[in-house]
Amino acid sequence: IQRREGGPAMPPTPQPREVPPLAKMLAGGTAGMMAKTAVSPVERVRILAQTGEAQGLSAYATAVKIVNEEGVLGLWRGNTANCARVFPSKAVLFTANDLWKTKLSWIFGSDVRGLGFFSGSMAGITASVATYPLDFARTRLSGSYASSMQASSMISVLSDTVRKEGVMGLYKGVGPTIAGALPYEGIKFGCYDLLVSTWAKDDNGKVPITGKFSCGAIAGTISGFVLYPNDTVRKLMQMQREGDKLYDGALDCYRKVYRKHGVARFYRGVLPYLSRMVPNAAIQFGMFESFKQFYLNR
Repeated sequence: IQRREGGPAMPPTPQPREVPPLAKMLAGGTAGMMAKTAVSPVERVRILAQTGEAQGLSAYATAVKIVNEEGVLGLWRGNTANCARVFPSKAVLFTANDLWKTKLSWIFGSDVRGLGFFSGSMAGITASVATYPLDFARTRLSGSYASSMQASSMISVLSDTVRKEGVMGLYKGVGPTIAGALPYEGIKFGCYDLLVSTWAKDDNGKVPITGKFSCGAIAGTISGFVLYPNDTVRKLMQMQREGDKLYDGALDCYRKVYRKHGVARFYRGVLPYLSRMVPNAAIQFGMFESFKQFYLNR
């Protein structure tokens, strides 16, 4: 307790409440699952186009084919595996971003602009390495029609891959994933921080929740478009099965795809990707901030 000289004792200055890491992980994981489930049909169509399984069909025609062959729930095929991957991935991602930002602010000062680019990059690498096998299983499940699938669940994909290709088979495409996570998450979190800092504030001097949804949507769209070719290469690498040997690494994949199909091939499926990125990123950032605010206000 502080005491004025010759005056009464003063109460201690209240410290602002902070959201503990475990609550942040729960908020990030839940926000990620909500976002992925909402856009799962568009994501399924995109992955089929990206891996070449759609055989040049339009997004609408691909969706119709899925419904005809697998029923409406086929649009959500792989979503369970996706949510199982997304929850830990987004839990680690958002929590790690806040932790890295705190550390970087302590080193360089909190008034340094652009810390979000660095904290997001480090958080992206952390989350990617920790949850990559789950992303691998999701791609195997979502990247084929039911008639051509060799495994029907995330567990069977993981076990079959380990049995036939060894543990390292679960990390096919991890190189471009890590290489993409660094700039992707860096651009996304960096743009989000910059947008929030310039967004119109309410009467309390804070960005309203609708503004945070909008900032998240814009940031996710920018980062997604810039890094989409890398995501295409990652998906093609993940779809390789034992004995295929179409590509000898990510750089070889880039070269062969460019020589055979040109630049346009790297952006196949980009329109459904961007159409789902807007609500996906908006829900992720908006709900994460909402959950944190709910915790502080309870």
